[in-house]
Amino acid sequence: MNQPRLRIGDRVVVDAEVARAADRGVIYQVTKTLKVNVIVEPEGGGRPMRINPIYLLPAPQTPTTAIDAAGRPYQPPLDQGTVVTVAGPGWTQPPDQLYVVLRNNGDRLAIAKLGGEQGRYWRVGRSRVTVIDPTRITLTGGAAEPAPEPVGADSNGD
Repeated sequence: MNQPRLRIGDRVVVDAEVARAADRGVIYQVTKTLKVNVIVEPEGGGRPMRINPIYLLPAPQTPTTAIDAAGRPYQPPLDQGTVVTVAGPGWTQPPDQLYVVLRNNGDRLAIAKLGGEQGRYWRVGRSRVTVIDPTRITLTGGAAEPAPEPVGADSNGD
């Protein structure tokens, strides 16, 4: 199995036989070659990956939208702590409620309400969530108010 060496700038995909769900359909570009492995980065931006080149195949020449095995467009994986909202059929919570990603299991996410709800969490499909830019979140309410003085406290510390 004599595979040609990859060069910086080559476009590749991870072989579907060994790819994780998050890596299927993603087109990578080789950014660095090491002694045994290569470092590739997703073309649309994202986390670099070190991988042995035997697991890589040349990327398709036609520009297409990446599609997973079920025929849905590719959606990049979400990191833990990403703030999202959820909407869709059967979702009974308020659509403007903020949630935090706990786990990303491919096309399913485990999310918890921002601020918590006694340890409760939900499992939802990746297609039902919308990522919220953290810079757009504003604090409201009494978060900036000072705590009240304890009852019975005097000024001399007695």
